[in-house]
Amino acid sequence: MLETEDVFDDWFFNSFKRYHKLQMFGVDKPIFSMELSCDSSVCLACEKPGENGFEVLNLELPNKLYQIENEHDSISTSRDLKIKCGTLTDNRLIDMKTLFGKSKTILSEEGVGKVSIYDMDPHKSDQMIPLVNIDNKVENAHLAVDCTTDTLIIWGKENSCHTGCVFNMGNNTKTLMIRDVTNDPECIYTPHFISKNELVVQNSENGSFDLYDLTSGQHVKNIHLPEADSYAKWFLNTAYTSSKETTTLNLTLISNSGTLLTYDLRNCKTPTMYQRELFPKCNNNINISLDPTNPQNYAVSGFDGNVYIIEVSDCNTNLKHKFKHEGHMFTEDEDLCQNTVTSSTLWLPMCGRDTLLSTAIDGSIQGWQYIS
Repeated sequence: MLETEDVFDDWFFNSFKRYHKLQMFGVDKPIFSMELSCDSSVCLACEKPGENGFEVLNLELPNKLYQIENEHDSISTSRDLKIKCGTLTDNRLIDMKTLFGKSKTILSEEGVGKVSIYDMDPHKSDQMIPLVNIDNKVENAHLAVDCTTDTLIIWGKENSCHTGCVFNMGNNTKTLMIRDVTNDPECIYTPHFISKNELVVQNSENGSFDLYDLTSGQHVKNIHLPEADSYAKWFLNTAYTSSKETTTLNLTLISNSGTLLTYDLRNCKTPTMYQRELFPKCNNNINISLDPTNPQNYAVSGFDGNVYIIEVSDCNTNLKHKFKHEGHMFTEDEDLCQNTVTSSTLWLPMCGRDTLLSTAIDGSIQGWQYIS
C-alpha cells in the first residue's frame, strides 16, 4: 500500500511539470469507444459487464477543460462530465459514429441486420430517440461518416461477400451499393473517408487496403503491405476532416505488433515511413487519432495503459515518441491500475493546443494538456 502511494505521489508531483491541465473522470463500465459529437460533448460506448448489450452516453465536457493557462475558476465553472442523454442496446456493439454538430449518433449492433440512427437532442428527451433503422443484409457492419455531405458508409459481409452501402442521411436513401468479390469473406474490413468522393477500406487481418471511387462505386486499386505478419491485427486512420472539407493523401497504419506504416496515395508502391517495434506488442484493438491542427502528431492508444504521442520528424521520414500519458494507471482514489488498457483518444483543439481526452477499459476518462 505504501509503495502504491509513493508511486502515485511521484507521478502526481511530476505532473505539474508535464501538464498544463489534468482532469480525471470516470464511469462504472468499461469504455469501448469514444467520438466527438460537437465542440462541447462526446459520445461514449460502454460495455455492460455480464451482458451482451452496451450503454451509449452523450456527455457534456466541463468548461474547466476549456480554461486557458492561469485562468481562475468562477462560480459557474463546471468540473465534471454531465450526462445529456443516452440509450441501451440489446446486442454487442460493432461500431459507433457521430454526425458531428448535428446531434445524431449511428450504431451498428451485432447480428441484427440493421444500422440505427439516433437523435441526441437533450431538449427533447434524456433518452436518445430512434430516428431511422437502415435495414440491410450486411452482417456486423463497420461505419464511416462524412458530416458535410451527411453520407454514411455501411461496410460488412453479405452472402459471403463484403459489401458497402452508401446512405444519404439527409433524405434517408441508399444511393449506391459497392460489391467487391476479391475481398476475403473471413476477414474484417473497415471503411474510412479520404475525401467526400473517395473511400479506403482496410483488411484488419493483413493490413492491405482498397481504394474506391464513391461517384461511380468502382474499385480503383488494392495495396498490399511490404510484408505479412500473420499474428498481428491492423488499424488505420486518415487525416481527412469532413467538418473542414479537406482531402488527405496520407494514410497511417499501425499493427498491434507495434509496427507503423504511412502511405502517400499518390505513390502507393512503397510506404513513406516504415518502423517496427515502435510500440509494445499486444492483442488489443488500437486507436489512432491525428492532431487536426498538426498532422505531424499522432495519439495512439490501446497497447497498454498509456497514450503515446508520436511526432513525425526528419523531413517526414522518421517518427519519435514525443510524450507518454500514464494517467490511466492511476485513479482519483490514488489506486494503481497496472492492468488497465486505454481504448480511445480524441484531440480537443477547442480546449487549447495539445489538449486531449482519453478513455480506458476500467471506465476512467481523462482530459489533459501536455507541455511540449
